This record gives sequence, C-alpha cells and structure tokens, in this order.
Amino acid sequence: MTTTVIGVFDDDIVRKVTSELRDAGFQDREIELLDAEGEALVAAIVGRGFAEDDARSYAEAAGRGKQLLAAYAPEVRIQQAVAIMERYEAEEGASDGQRRKREQAESVPVAEEELAVGKHKVLRGGVRVTSRVEEQPVEETVTLREEHVTAERRSADRELSEDEAEAAFQDKVVEMTETAEELAVGKEARVVEEITLRREAEERERTVKDKVRRTEVEVEKIEPQARKRR
Repeated sequence: MTTTVIGVFDDDIVRKVTSELRDAGFQDREIELLDAEGEALVAAIVGRGFAEDDARSYAEAAGRGKQLLAAYAPEVRIQQAVAIMERYEAEEGASDGQRRKREQAESVPVAEEELAVGKHKVLRGGVRVTSRVEEQPVEETVTLREEHVTAERRSADRELSEDEAEAAFQDKVVEMTETAEELAVGKEARVVEEITLRREAEERERTVKDKVRRTEVEVEKIEPQARKRR
C-alpha cells in the first residue's frame, strides 16, 4: 500500500525539500510537483486519497502562489518524507492541521497484467560456402622459331655495266639481323562458375495462451461495534 504526503512550500524552499528527499533515498518517480490548477488540481489530490475538503485547502494554498510537493512511499518509509517536509514547513509557519491531513492519505493500487507477446530471431543453422585455393600441374607445348644469318662466298665471272661498276667501287655496309622467339608465360584469371546464396522467408502463425492477473478491490464501511450494557 502506498501513502501520499503533500507539503506546501515557497518556490525557493521546494527545491531544497526535493533535494533532501532524494538524498534520503526517494526516487524521482516517488516525488512529484503538483502543477495543475483549480478543479483539476482538486481532482488530482482527491485521486491520491485525500478528502475533497483537504484537497480544496491545498488548492487554495496553490492559488496563493505556494508550491505543492507530493511524495509517495510505503507507510514504513513515508515518515522520512513527513519529517523532512514538517521541518521545512515549520520554518515557513505551516499549520499542524495540514500535516495531520497529509498523513491520512493512502492509496490502494488496482493492478492488472497485460499479455505482451513479442518475437525475436534465433539461429536455426544455414549454409556455409568455403572457398580454398588448390594447385594442379598443367602442361602445354609451344613451338619457338629462331633465325640464323650465314655468309656464303661463291665464284663469279660476270661483266659489270657502268652503273654497276660505279656502285661496286663504293664503300658499303650490309647487315642482316637474326631473331629468336622466347617463352613468355603469364596467367589470366577467369570466372568459370558462381555460387549464389539466397534466403527465403516463410511466415507461420502461433497462438499464445496464458493467464493475466488483476487485483479486485472491495471497499466496505466498518460500522462501530455497539457497547455492551452492564
């Protein structure tokens, strides 16, 4: 069961109270500055377990420029918040009546569970393609051509014409080159096959059945017991 305590402070004091509540171990979700106005503020306070008269009293204080700070905690811890708030309220001259009203407010939560169904991916195997390099001997026969130049002398007996004689008695150099073919080995990479991996998805429906809990709260009025007559 959660108890609500509300304190009334000036602007400069509410920050000190909030800081001290945090130092005392209260989480941010357990501390709230009520910033609604008018009937909305009254409804918010009543919704936290306070009587309507008390809620209007707090709303009037807020209308005068006061800040309303609420703290929520189980009964065993709420006395810490009460002590901290009362100390600061005493400095501001807050009435004891307001502090007694704060301690009366308790709330009983009505909780219920909702079924939350999600999904996540799991590994179910797959296909692995591993490539490795292997070497194998190959052989190919190539014919190479090689040239050789030879000089051959032979006897001749022939009369030269004037032009031939003129050319024959001039300095001259005649050359003939030799060529030879040599091996030139190179490698060319070619794609001869491709392996493609494809992922195909299929969908299937699954029905989830479970139970969720919900608290049922009964409110009954306790009548005072009749006194026994002597």
